[in-house]
Amino acid sequence: MTIFLIILASTFALLAVLLALALWRLSGERERINSLLEPAREETAEDAAARLALSAAQAGQVPELKSSFDQLMANCPLPVLLVDENLMITELSHRAETELDQPRRRRGLLESLESNELELAVRQAIQTLKPAEIIVRLYASGRRPYTARLLPFQSDGRRLCLVFLQSAAATVEFGELRSQFAATVSHELRTPLAGIRAMVETLQDPEIEPGDRERFLERIDRETGRLGQLVDDILFLSSLESGAASLEGATELLPLTESLLEKLEPQAAGFEVKMKNSVAGGLTVSLPERMVSTILSNLLENAIKYSGRGSHVEVSAGREGSFIKLQVKDDGIGIDAEHLAHVFERFYRVDKSRSRRLGGTGLGLSIVKHVVESAGGEVSANSREGFGTEISVLLPARV
Repeated sequence: MTIFLIILASTFALLAVLLALALWRLSGERERINSLLEPAREETAEDAAARLALSAAQAGQVPELKSSFDQLMANCPLPVLLVDENLMITELSHRAETELDQPRRRRGLLESLESNELELAVRQAIQTLKPAEIIVRLYASGRRPYTARLLPFQSDGRRLCLVFLQSAAATVEFGELRSQFAATVSHELRTPLAGIRAMVETLQDPEIEPGDRERFLERIDRETGRLGQLVDDILFLSSLESGAASLEGATELLPLTESLLEKLEPQAAGFEVKMKNSVAGGLTVSLPERMVSTILSNLLENAIKYSGRGSHVEVSAGREGSFIKLQVKDDGIGIDAEHLAHVFERFYRVDKSRSRRLGGTGLGLSIVKHVVESAGGEVSANSREGFGTEISVLLPARV
């Protein structure tokens, strides 16, 4: 997202300079030619002839400059409007004509775009000759947010304003997602903290039974562990999104899978789950071991916790062209179709109470998806209620 916004900002700056330069040169050439055509006092016939010959040569530059300006407006990738001091649209780019609903030359800005906010901002920019930037909603295949960058200037004694429009949908949506994520994180943190506070208050009762004390201490330990895991997962996601986490490296799958299955064996035994390793040897993916371990650990732990007691979990991998397909499947309780489309969303839980009871943070599959897609791979889930779940991951193979 950050790189995308930087590229857009750089594109806008370049276009602003090119269009402003074209308008300035066009205006300057016109003024110079007009001055040449005006009769000068005490001018000799030779001087007049020379001056007029020069003006004839320079007059040819005006159509060339006008042509260059027209080409810029025709090929500009952004909607651009040129507005005069009467707030009338005098020029507009081809993108503005095709993307916006009703912009027209020699038509009022308010009448064309139906935005009082934009009209007021342009009026103020023209009056003060100070650049400005606002976010407005305009009709363009529906009501869409745009960042309007205003560049006022003077030409031939007139005040004009270039209006550059850049879609702000991604920025607005990102802001909304960030706010939603912050609210969800706050809720996820408050829930265990409230439980811990209640249990601590109970433990402060001097008449509490020793057995109850032990039980509450175990629950506090479990909740604090879940809080720690939640914070770790959030920080890991943040490092992925900021680009701070390195995705450079190579990992052989078979040794890592064997190590993880051995580590998870006590947990699997507690859920009476049998695990099977069907990963072929000699398969190496283009990801550091930490990232591959994160993917496999999350998929295996989910299968162990949520497939149901007595189920079987199998992890397998094989080559598919320039990718390696990694699969973790179980024959457990499965996932209803209603929930399947949402399993990779942050904090989404098929069974909220069961997930919290088992220590889940709701971020495991979201982390898997983010790591895989950041590496240029794909992840998908297939399931049928009562017949198990299969998560498939495509990762770039190490050549």
